[in-house]
Amino acid sequence: MRSPGRVAYLALLIAAAFVLSSLERALPSPAPMIRLGLGNVMTLTAFAVLGLRDGAWVTFGRVALVSFIWGGVFSPTAVMSLTGGAASLMVMIPLALCGGRFSLYGISIGGAFAHISVQLAVASALYVQSADLFRLLPFMGSIALVTGIINGGVATLLASRLKASSVPGPWSQIPG
Repeated sequence: MRSPGRVAYLALLIAAAFVLSSLERALPSPAPMIRLGLGNVMTLTAFAVLGLRDGAWVTFGRVALVSFIWGGVFSPTAVMSLTGGAASLMVMIPLALCGGRFSLYGISIGGAFAHISVQLAVASALYVQSADLFRLLPFMGSIALVTGIINGGVATLLASRLKASSVPGPWSQIPG
């Protein structure tokens, strides 16, 4: 059973992920399908300070809130977000379980690559019905590398600040 304090911290991370995703939607995008993935910073932070299961809750909570508030629960945006989020978790969780071999940077980069790869696959299969979208993979992969590095860096900084803070929370029992 989870403590009420832990649930409250998890809710705060989900809310922060929702706010970051909503702000990102308001920013102009340089091209279709290119986003920074700012909400993923909160997933990575949850991985580091609360654990992998709570990080997954942050991802699915963010996707549900964004889909419900901004895109419609069964909209193409929701489908793309859910499949991309699930794919990124399917890569990030095993990377995080590799005994510390991957930092939040590496975990973030892996998740970003998985996210864009699956989004291209879903868009190709459901919406465009052509494999031509995969021609974008080298370009989108380079974007995933950059956004993965940025998000991993921000999450690393945020997690270290939370762990070092005097603010009581679940992270105060987590070593280093």
